[in-house]
Amino acid sequence: MNYKKIVLLLLISSAASTLQAQVPVVEEPRHKKVLENDYVRLLDVHLAPGDTSLYHIHATPSVIVFLSQSVMGAEVMAGQSQLPARVYPQQVLYMDYAAKPVTHRVYNDSTNVFHVMDIELVKTSASPDACTLLQQQNLTTAIEEQLVNVYKLDIEPNQSLTIPAGHCAYLLICIAGEIETTKKMAAGDFLFFTPGNKIPLINKQNIKASFVLLALK
Repeated sequence: MNYKKIVLLLLISSAASTLQAQVPVVEEPRHKKVLENDYVRLLDVHLAPGDTSLYHIHATPSVIVFLSQSVMGAEVMAGQSQLPARVYPQQVLYMDYAAKPVTHRVYNDSTNVFHVMDIELVKTSASPDACTLLQQQNLTTAIEEQLVNVYKLDIEPNQSLTIPAGHCAYLLICIAGEIETTKKMAAGDFLFFTPGNKIPLINKQNIKASFVLLALK
């Protein structure tokens, strides 16, 4: 076999491997689907130190919720790569992947496990009875978008409060600490509440509990 044929076979093999490596994000092995309903598809992502995901495709609007303090980077296929950056627990991002789909792989440049939740917003339009912004003590608005409002919530030791019932569904994610609601929640836990349900929150611990709350329209 001559040199030109060898080079051609290597190029074909490389192209085939690249195509096979491009998978929808829900099929990427480190992105574990832990919840799916009419509002969201929740992918819980863990990357060990030094690990890199497969190339995967994002094409659905998403809220990204970071649960670990880590250094992560991304390599965009046929595009500019993102240099490693430090992320922090309770940090949130909104990515309109429907308008601008992305194919990339992410890597963990930390000495600890990189933990993030990718929450795909699967509804195509908001309900007619739109949610109003929550105005409560301890609640900070982080994101306002057509399908979702995202809040950061801290509950001090021995404090309790209630998120009122409304037209929105809620997704509550515990970032740190421990809380009692319809069941006990600790860091990394999540609960989904259908519209019309209030959320009682009680912190009986001696440390602050931190959450991210998605109001899903």
